[in-house]
Amino acid sequence: MKQWLIAWRNLMRRKMRTFLTIMSIVIGVASTFGVIAAVDTAEKAFPIYLKEAFGKADFNIAGTEAYFSEDIHKQMSSGQDYTAISLLKENTKLITEEKGISDIQKRVVLTGYSELNTSVTGFKVIEGDLKAGGAVITDRTAKVWSSKVGDTISFDTDSGVKKIKVTAIVQYTKDLMGPSSWNMAKYHHWAVAVPLPVVQNWFDLNGKIQAIQVKAENPNQLDTVEQALNHVVKSNNGIYMQPMVVNFDTVFKDLNTFFIALYMAGFLGIALSAFIIFNSLYVSIKERISEFAVLKTIGYTPGQLQTMVLSEVFLLSTIGTVLGLLAGYGLALGLKTLIFMIYGVQSNSGMMLTTGLIVSVTAGLLIPILASWYPIYQVGKVSVIETLKENKAKANLKNKWLGMIGVLLILSSFFIKHLILVLPLMIGIVLVFPYLFTLFSFLLKGIYRLAFRFVGDMAIRNLNRNIGRTSMTSVILSLGIAMIVLMSSLNSAILQSYERVIHDSYGGNLDIMFHHIEKEDLEKIKHTEGVANAAAYSLQGIVWNMEGEKRMLPIFGVGTDWIDQFPLFSVSSGTHSKIIKNLKSDEIILDKISYGAWGGKIGESITLETLEGEKSFKVGGVVDTMKNSGNSGFMQEEHFKENFGVKYERNILVVKDEQTSPLQLRENIYDQFGERIEEMWGPEDWVSMIGGTITGSFSIINALVVLGIIVSGIGITNTLLINIMERVREIAMMRAVGVTRSQIISMILLEGFGIGLAATVIGILFGILLIYITSGFVEINSLTFEFGVSPLILFIIFLFGILISLFLSFTPSRRAAKTPLNEALRYE
Repeated sequence: MKQWLIAWRNLMRRKMRTFLTIMSIVIGVASTFGVIAAVDTAEKAFPIYLKEAFGKADFNIAGTEAYFSEDIHKQMSSGQDYTAISLLKENTKLITEEKGISDIQKRVVLTGYSELNTSVTGFKVIEGDLKAGGAVITDRTAKVWSSKVGDTISFDTDSGVKKIKVTAIVQYTKDLMGPSSWNMAKYHHWAVAVPLPVVQNWFDLNGKIQAIQVKAENPNQLDTVEQALNHVVKSNNGIYMQPMVVNFDTVFKDLNTFFIALYMAGFLGIALSAFIIFNSLYVSIKERISEFAVLKTIGYTPGQLQTMVLSEVFLLSTIGTVLGLLAGYGLALGLKTLIFMIYGVQSNSGMMLTTGLIVSVTAGLLIPILASWYPIYQVGKVSVIETLKENKAKANLKNKWLGMIGVLLILSSFFIKHLILVLPLMIGIVLVFPYLFTLFSFLLKGIYRLAFRFVGDMAIRNLNRNIGRTSMTSVILSLGIAMIVLMSSLNSAILQSYERVIHDSYGGNLDIMFHHIEKEDLEKIKHTEGVANAAAYSLQGIVWNMEGEKRMLPIFGVGTDWIDQFPLFSVSSGTHSKIIKNLKSDEIILDKISYGAWGGKIGESITLETLEGEKSFKVGGVVDTMKNSGNSGFMQEEHFKENFGVKYERNILVVKDEQTSPLQLRENIYDQFGERIEEMWGPEDWVSMIGGTITGSFSIINALVVLGIIVSGIGITNTLLINIMERVREIAMMRAVGVTRSQIISMILLEGFGIGLAATVIGILFGILLIYITSGFVEINSLTFEFGVSPLILFIIFLFGILISLFLSFTPSRRAAKTPLNEALRYE
């Protein structure tokens, strides 16, 4: 117990230094714990959410025409091993008293279910009863519509106004996905579930359905269920069956890059806090070297002295870790919420804390101890005689070797094609930084003398007085600056790449989705005001069998007569029509994402499920596209219909004339077709949505890097306070000979400015180097980015680095100026 009291008293000698060191550990542990817990939670919750949202059913039966007979479902209802429900979707328009709402914001997709309360629908009831025979809406829709159970909602259909009561409100789900506000309803329709007979009666489609979804009662019986369904499909013309497949790896391909960057940003805080601990402890030991010598003369062994200092470090790390875990839990909850919000995941999953707790506790306790190893080692080597003689330590000749190792580590990062290259690069920066700082201070010397005269001259001398300490402080901030340069530039560059490819491969100015396209619809759109041209295309999700694993590959049926004007992919050479025209009936083009997932080579075959069973298609080429988020295939329109049998189309691409705005184009088309339109998306919508996701992701990373920079700022404050404590008598003598308080403040501020300026400039240069290295391999959705830096981003980061240096230098400078002369002259 006495040992811990001694350790606490030693720490309290320098309260501000101890407080700042603890704060650096708190931030480091909190960011580590928060990131690991949030990422672990997301990695567990996302597949579950995707399975619940997109894969509730095991099989889907659809028709080659827009509708097929409900009798097929009745044939299947006798199955004992599965649950089957039939669906019918139609578009309508909501009647609302809400003011200022346009017709385009009233679009509703009504989905009729043969049964609402099943494992296939999987609705989670908040209020009401799914068996009551009325409308079912989500809690999000209910909030925007101000509706509750028992209220009546009305729709404007071709057969007149139809009314139905709300009998259940359920948790938000993909099947009833709707906008979060009236404003968002400009871009996405509302969704309401009702009993199947309601849709059939309202739209005069008695006996008609659109799809049948089937779920096996036991996952082990999937093969048996599939055989039974195959028998039904073969007994009826005009229908086909597909397993419900969720491509988890495609979804997580980009998330993994994001999570790696998140880990790096999270660990940056604890890594930077290690430098501060090393710096603080090293200085503390130098301050107390005489004390250690005296203790040795009265019988303390080197081991006892080292244990005493280790107790101080352990006490620091324990306090910092405990407080960091508390702060980290709050950070984890916030990060989880942000990640789920950015990626549109609705999940109430609990936090996964175990791994984060183990790693952050280990890091919080172990890293400070590792950082203090060298200073503690020096305690054991204290020589009583040399200390009492006040001999200076000899220069360390090993530094030149450390610099050479640093250069080699920096060079090695050029050969690592992974974001992990940041690790050797940053270690290399740390090792070479003292030399760079010395060079920088030499260049700064002339400027300081010319601009600030005496004050500047004193500031530059003080910076060079303890070059190791000041360079160590500067490199901490430099690492944070380099990371934020990289992440901010990546954000900007990836957004530009996305925007370019989206506009090159969207197929026009607008993509309109109908329930199905009637024969006259295409001509009607072509003659709509503001429309220069239009083309309809086929799109179907096709099951792809890759080495026994089933995946879903969206395939576009492309017409050679329109693809040049409505490009659905970009090409490096030749024309779109020539590429499509050269495809044979058993050939397909893949985009980069699906090509990469497939893993084969051009000329080899991919296996797809057609109406006639599995069939091999030769891969004839690879293209770039952002249509359908990439992960697409392209075939000739005739070959597509021949192989996959879908005889109706749902999508029309539109090119506008030069005088019409995108918004006016939508309004003109909606005036023609009204509620028949399910969705209308333009390239600018897709850019905005993806841009929001990417920017949101990088904002989280940048926020964590800023936490690391705050740790760096703590290091600057700590170092300046240490320098001031060492120079109390010197500062007092300066005051005694006429140096004013404002000059003292200016001198300390210039020291902090010099540390921050060196860190910012060198950090920006290394950040640009990071951008150059990563531009060759970092990709999101198969998109890489070209090397380039934004002068505006660099200026903002430069300004941020300088301001934070000056801000955190202000407290030490005020403390130095306020030191009473009589106390300072007596200071030991």
